[in-house]
Amino acid sequence: MNLKQYSNFGFLAKNKKAFIFTLDVAVALTVVFSLLILANYFVVQKTQDPYSTLQILRIGTDLIVVMLHQGYFDNPNSLQISQFIDNTLPERFNMYIISSSGGACNFESGSIPSEDKSITSGKFYFSTGTSFCSARYKIWLD
Repeated sequence: MNLKQYSNFGFLAKNKKAFIFTLDVAVALTVVFSLLILANYFVVQKTQDPYSTLQILRIGTDLIVVMLHQGYFDNPNSLQISQFIDNTLPERFNMYIISSSGGACNFESGSIPSEDKSITSGKFYFSTGTSFCSARYKIWLD
């Protein structure tokens, strides 16, 4: 082996070490970014959990059904509906009902939701003697 071949061998060995180091860094960065993307995916999935909002929606629906059966919407009175909501809902919940169907169907009851709360909403239909009405309720946790 002559001197020229020996010096090229040293140069090639240094290039191989640099290539392996670069490849190692690329693999490590790929793993780190994959873990970050995966963690972000699970955080987003957790905030979109339908079961937590489903329970809140069921509480609102149950309250509306009770109010329909007790006749609160036969001749809607905002004050009576608001008092029933305050007395019946659990402490941590608030509810707002709005109906703008026209005639005897126009009323607003409950407390107005703030913009920083996560609000669950539903719609229901009822009749007031001669007219059919629709109303929307909003329910949220304090």
